[in-house]
Amino acid sequence: MKPPKTTADGSIATAADTGDFSLVVGGPLYRLFLKTRLVRPPLDLVHRRMLVIPALAWLPLLALTVAEGNAVSGVVVPFLQDVETYARFLVALPILLFAELMVHARVREIVWQFRERGIVAEASMPRFEEAIAGAMRWRNSIAAEIALLALVFLLGPWVWQHGLALQTDTWYASADAGRIDLNRAGWWFVHISAPIFQFLLLRWYFRLALWWRFLWQVSRLPLELKATHPDRAGGLGFLGESVSGFMPVLFGQGVVVSGIIFSRVLTGANDALEFRNEIVVLVILLVAMVVVPLLFFSPDLMEARRVGLRKYGALATTYVREFERKWLQGGHVPAGDPLVGSADIQSLADLAGSSDIVREMWPVAFDLRTLLQLVAATATPFLPLVLTVIPFAELVKRVLGMMF
Repeated sequence: MKPPKTTADGSIATAADTGDFSLVVGGPLYRLFLKTRLVRPPLDLVHRRMLVIPALAWLPLLALTVAEGNAVSGVVVPFLQDVETYARFLVALPILLFAELMVHARVREIVWQFRERGIVAEASMPRFEEAIAGAMRWRNSIAAEIALLALVFLLGPWVWQHGLALQTDTWYASADAGRIDLNRAGWWFVHISAPIFQFLLLRWYFRLALWWRFLWQVSRLPLELKATHPDRAGGLGFLGESVSGFMPVLFGQGVVVSGIIFSRVLTGANDALEFRNEIVVLVILLVAMVVVPLLFFSPDLMEARRVGLRKYGALATTYVREFERKWLQGGHVPAGDPLVGSADIQSLADLAGSSDIVREMWPVAFDLRTLLQLVAATATPFLPLVLTVIPFAELVKRVLGMMF
């Protein structure tokens, strides 16, 4: 497929003009990246963005803490010993930027396959195109990104100070009886660096909301599903490919939360086991954000399976009746028509195979392996927390004991 077309000012042409779809290539921030040479259409120079943006968030904090003497010592949690800061700005932030490449490639290919496979009925193509155009309008919305900015710059600092700040002396603030007094590095962190990360993360949630909306609209259209399609999902098996595209986003979110928990464990404020329920709930919610929109098509899949079973059941009954009259009841076999190598036998086997495919058709457009991969990618960032509960040597001993 051709990359999205851009206008003279760097904005993205509408989906109706290009026949393309992207949750990533467009919007005010994308146009800013174009003007500042941080992106070359459609999404080249990702390495530049992965270096420059984390540097804008992290390096000023390093300089300020060095100037204030809190970089390596002087407080309970110095800057260069703060696991949460590394997790947020040097691991999760680059991952969220890199994820744009994967989501762009996976999602637009999926949308294209609705056309290529003829899943959407021809009469419904205008409504399908309108769903694409609507998603692109929201993606390019200036008002939407302004609202996200307002949310992170106005509400973000309050949420951080009343829920995420460590209740001890750190590189960013001093704590006294529940009161948090920010220093210069803390002011930059709360009002500049953290909002940069929060905005990019919320922007991903906004894109996911657009993906939900688009798939819901498509699922309401008349769809041409084939119960005997070998993907055992009526021809919608390609939708499962979207899961792998969003894995880096979920992994990055997990890294941040893992870093937050790790910092509290290292300061002795909490034990990792205290967060086990929260971790399980978070993994379930993050996985659901990617999987739930695929369930919008489950009613159509179940209906296609029901209709397929009825039709192939009727066809099989008719064929088997004629097969028995010809080969088992005698008197209907043409002279010279041998049993061995007969096309009737092969046709019976083919019909049984088709019926098996219909019977094994899934009610969802993804398989168990895909779901397990998504859970693993989301839960992996929390594995280092195990080392805060079980020493590494003991953990290795237990693993080897289970293997041998």
